[in-house]
Amino acid sequence: MAENGAGCRNCSDGYISTKAAWWKLAVLVCGCATFAIYADSQRYTSSPIKIVFFVAFVISWAISLLIFFAKLTGLSVHMNCPCLSFDTFDYFWSWLSSVNYVWSSVILACFYDQNCDPGCGGSGRFCSCAKLLTALLLGFLTAFVYILEAQNLRLYAPVGIGYGTSWRGMWKMLVLVIGGVAFGFLVQAGYYCDSVKQGCTITRTSVLAVWCLAWAVSCLFYLLHVSSLLSVNGQHRLGQVEFFLSALSCLLYLVGACAYAVFMDCTSFNTFRCRSQLAADICGFVAAILFAIDASYLRNHLPGWCIRTTASSDGGAATNRTTEIINANCVCTILRHLAVLLV
Repeated sequence: MAENGAGCRNCSDGYISTKAAWWKLAVLVCGCATFAIYADSQRYTSSPIKIVFFVAFVISWAISLLIFFAKLTGLSVHMNCPCLSFDTFDYFWSWLSSVNYVWSSVILACFYDQNCDPGCGGSGRFCSCAKLLTALLLGFLTAFVYILEAQNLRLYAPVGIGYGTSWRGMWKMLVLVIGGVAFGFLVQAGYYCDSVKQGCTITRTSVLAVWCLAWAVSCLFYLLHVSSLLSVNGQHRLGQVEFFLSALSCLLYLVGACAYAVFMDCTSFNTFRCRSQLAADICGFVAAILFAIDASYLRNHLPGWCIRTTASSDGGAATNRTTEIINANCVCTILRHLAVLLV
């Protein structure tokens, strides 16, 4: 800790020229543009939840500004303590701010006013609806820049808690964001049918239920990784189960998107409701693809008892090929391990 403080004392004068300072400036500019345009739109006053997320934007930005000021003036050297260094706090705040901006932007997008036309009726003006859409896009951009800043500070993360800003953790967050946006748009568009198609409402309700289930369980696994509450043995078991979870989530999102497309009751997409239905279906298919890629990445985490190896030869060739086949009893064993995951 003393060496860290001495190092910071020597480089405090040149902090503005470091890569960390430029990342901090980038998040400050993007964050300020986000809540400034959002405030100018006056759309945050329509409901209490929008006011809450507007305040969340401002708090994340304000504390990031204080961190930048402390590092720029060298005050951060005097803010280190034995249990938590200032750089470690900076890492945590960058990661928490990225989560804050992502979920705030997602939820605000789900509560986007159906009567709000971002095209401003073709008037060419930068109306309040266009400002709201711009603020939402800047919110996602700010979250991405916060993630890159936390990735730059990952060396200061405590041992075992760097998952959230690893490339694996950021990929998982992307999967969860797209999955959350899918059922968010479904809720926004309405899952009750106006058409006379038999089974339409129950099908859409089932799609919403399975999407929420897959997303919620995936969030639980993500939080278990991030929190680092599991032992090494627990992390090993978690990796064994996560492959099957990603594969199952892929199937649930894919089947749900196909079923939702069948019962889509729009002939044109000129209304916000129909555009929300189309966006929900597209996000459902994209989430299924992302979960499939995630499962493909996790296939190397399968335990040895889950794979049966067979040898085969190509005709009279001298060399043999090794073929790996998933054992049929593997699924049952995985489920048993899930029951004792936290033991």
